[in-house]
Amino acid sequence: MHASSKETVQTASSPQTKHPRNRGGAGSFVAAAILAAFYFVTSIYIASHRVFWFDELFTIHIARLPEIKAIWTALSHGADSLPPTYYIVIRLFGDLFGKSEVAARLPSALALAAGLLLIFDCARRLTDGLHGLIALSVATCSFLPYYGYEARSYALYFMLAALALWVWFCTRDDKKSSAIFFGVVLFLGVTMHYYFVLCLVPYAIWEVLGGKRGQLASPKLIAGLVGAIVPAVLLSPFILSFSRKFSTGFWNRPSLGELRAIFPQLFPDGLFLLALIVIWIVLADSDKKNVALQPMQSGEAIGWLFLCIPLVGFLLAEWKTNAFFSRYFISVLPGVAVAFSYWVWRHFRNAPLVSVGIFLLLTGWGMAMQMTVVRHPESIEATGIRQYLELESSLGIEGKRYVVFSNPLLFLEAQYYSNHPEECILLLPSDFTQQVDPRRTSPDPYLHQRLELNLSQYYPMQFWRIDDLRSHAGQAALIEPGSEILNEMKQAGFSVEMRFSKPLAVVYLH
Repeated sequence: MHASSKETVQTASSPQTKHPRNRGGAGSFVAAAILAAFYFVTSIYIASHRVFWFDELFTIHIARLPEIKAIWTALSHGADSLPPTYYIVIRLFGDLFGKSEVAARLPSALALAAGLLLIFDCARRLTDGLHGLIALSVATCSFLPYYGYEARSYALYFMLAALALWVWFCTRDDKKSSAIFFGVVLFLGVTMHYYFVLCLVPYAIWEVLGGKRGQLASPKLIAGLVGAIVPAVLLSPFILSFSRKFSTGFWNRPSLGELRAIFPQLFPDGLFLLALIVIWIVLADSDKKNVALQPMQSGEAIGWLFLCIPLVGFLLAEWKTNAFFSRYFISVLPGVAVAFSYWVWRHFRNAPLVSVGIFLLLTGWGMAMQMTVVRHPESIEATGIRQYLELESSLGIEGKRYVVFSNPLLFLEAQYYSNHPEECILLLPSDFTQQVDPRRTSPDPYLHQRLELNLSQYYPMQFWRIDDLRSHAGQAALIEPGSEILNEMKQAGFSVEMRFSKPLAVVYLH
């Protein structure tokens, strides 16, 4: 695309920026729709062949409480960490489509597809249809596809971050409706995940860098601030309730090592793909004379500033929340995807072979990774729940009335899928205490047990100490006990018999 085919647009929220005219033939729209449909359909397939895991079961148990009021009550007592709006969405989908794995994960699959299309359209408007497809494919080569078949709010978080980016770039800055739209998106985002407030970081940094002395923030940024602050204030009782109970012992605390790991976690194959892209650029463009390189425009610059979100999140976690993990920063993906596609367009818009090769490489890789999970959906299950379900009937035949777990993750999954959930017991360690020390400065090793105890106020679960186990030793089977638990058993005077070692370790006590 030549300089004569561009138009100049003056925006209130960024310095004067040159944008290409919206070039995207029907073929790019069809390709984007096919890719979005592919990820939607495959996400639904994986969702139907994957059992719920620990985090998802908190979603399910809270969303299925008898009344919506009960959801508010549970979350106000720290039963889970997400805002109540998400549980209401899951409840609605359960009422409409049944209480299945697919119904609970359907919002995530829909949000994934919608978010990909938003990224495509945003990049297409800034560059052209081919580079819009590159932006879409960048997102699919991240950790994003996993959250398209998980019953947690991260795919909706991603979709709303993509929508916010689209509103910022693709609506007029001189219209009040655009600012209101941006504020509404931020409002909705915070009602899906509290860390959504960090989506304001790249826009705020850009305005600070490009603003003039004495100039107020743009209407969009002001609306975004209001849209983020209002739900945060309204939902603060839920935030504070969970924080008081669990933040001091949160399982993944901020550290320099965790900060360094964030970006490889966002793009697990990123360095490998970048190496292949560089090789392709050299091979495809080595003897071409490209046009003079344009300066970086606001669309690309703001997209790259999305990389600041984990850095600010790190400071926030160090200051207050203690919660620092890659999925909390899934909002990075839309900005980086659009920025990368813009960068490719700036450098190689007159060398289409380069851009086509990059698109095919990223698209092929993303689809191949997704198909790997389609072929083996059990590969993303980590606890061994399927192996336990295979053993359950044989334990009953051998007269074991109580199935005792020391692993809190496996316990919650087994209780949900067991034919006899009332017989599933979680064994608490001997040094377990009901409350976490508020002065704790390291992760709480029993955080998951505490979470389950908290949830048990609203969903029936059974917990034993070693003395309870002593009373029912002959009728109990201990599933996958760790070495510490076995040592405790021996010190308590139990005789330990390894009944099965595969597919899961099963111990009988005498």
